[in-house]
Amino acid sequence: MPPGAPPAARAPVRHGHALRWVLGGAAVLCAAGLAAAGALWWWLPDDEALARRLGDGAGDWLGVPVTVDRLQWQLLPMPRVVLHGVHTEQEAPISADRIVAEARWSDLLHRRLALSLLRLEGAAIPQLSLSQFKVRKAEEDGPAGFGPFTLADVPVAHAEWQGVRWIGRQGRDLAYGGSVDFDPGWRPRTGLLEREGASPPARLAIAREGGQDAWRADVTAGGRTEAGRLRLQQIGSRYRITGEVDFSGVDVVGLMGAFERRSIVAGRASGHTDLIAEGADPAEAAQALQTRTRFTVDRAKLLTFDLEAAVRSAGREHGGTTQLDSLAGIVRTEADAGGTIVRYSDLKATSGALTATGDAVVQNRRVGGHAAVDLVDGIVGVPLEFGGTVSDPTLSLPPAALAGAAVGTAVAPGVGTALGARIGETVRRIFGGGEKQEPPAPRRLPPVRRDSD
Repeated sequence: MPPGAPPAARAPVRHGHALRWVLGGAAVLCAAGLAAAGALWWWLPDDEALARRLGDGAGDWLGVPVTVDRLQWQLLPMPRVVLHGVHTEQEAPISADRIVAEARWSDLLHRRLALSLLRLEGAAIPQLSLSQFKVRKAEEDGPAGFGPFTLADVPVAHAEWQGVRWIGRQGRDLAYGGSVDFDPGWRPRTGLLEREGASPPARLAIAREGGQDAWRADVTAGGRTEAGRLRLQQIGSRYRITGEVDFSGVDVVGLMGAFERRSIVAGRASGHTDLIAEGADPAEAAQALQTRTRFTVDRAKLLTFDLEAAVRSAGREHGGTTQLDSLAGIVRTEADAGGTIVRYSDLKATSGALTATGDAVVQNRRVGGHAAVDLVDGIVGVPLEFGGTVSDPTLSLPPAALAGAAVGTAVAPGVGTALGARIGETVRRIFGGGEKQEPPAPRRLPPVRRDSD
């Protein structure tokens, strides 16, 4: 009831008199609202000052200077802020063309800090620049960190992004899109992450299983979609993420091509992948991701190596291709400050009369490893070392094996070269340090079948 209106206990008055009170009260409220709006408009800084203030606040929170080129905001029909040209002041800046944030009046009126929508468009995220952030945690500011607001149980209900480019340590630029809907505690209810423009498609779609910290994960890559599972555990003050997926018939060339990597092997892979990550929070855990994959590739083909030529030339000639009867092994990946480490172990490839076993380590596109190649019906094993880069690998005999190969060639070209190399490397391992390695067991194999290509 407007101020000054007759109390209910008074005698009824004429309808016209009551209507005047209502209209008068409404007029007073409207005038007060306009005055308040005018005062608010006069008090609030302009868009440029707001953009500068927001950039300063973000820079203080991230530990690096942040600039916001332009800001737009509105209150109706819903509170909405749009940021244009956001970028950090770094040698390789993290930037975003446009960031949109929307809220609900119901949350703001109850002094809850929550976003109904957060959208990121046209962003560039250099991996090396992230390491320069010194993010200040919200709890360091105490209750005053959010002013008169309290953080809602679901601070962000829905987030989506498109054209977000992840720039790796070696400069590889890959665009991603996706979305996520959150439950309380920052638990994703559903989520999608995909490589934009990849063919065949490469994406990960997750869906929470009830209220559990477990998710179904559908992985699409290499022309196949496989169902896996993810789990989140809280152990004391730390978080652990685990997951697994079985796969079959995955096109290796298509899988690598989706991430703009050139595969050295063609074929369809089958196997099983496990992953584990642990950290003080889910984000830190994701940065410590480790995976282990056991795989087999039927009718595989080496696209850049001719194994037989490498063996018979003591590593001097290895360009070409090799059709393999089979390829199997284990791949482990490990997050590292210097770049992801990829370890290959228990590698075994067969091609007609050749059988190769070995191991390798790849980091920042640098590769190093060892291999032993059996030939001549499995009675001779030739050791090989490889290095260089993924795009330009080198292959050679170890020094002691090379000396042995020279002696063997003088005695009997061809077989003598291989036999001498094996003897020379064995002598080095026994008398010159290093682990002793038993030669592969002899086996009868069919004649060499050279690739028709």
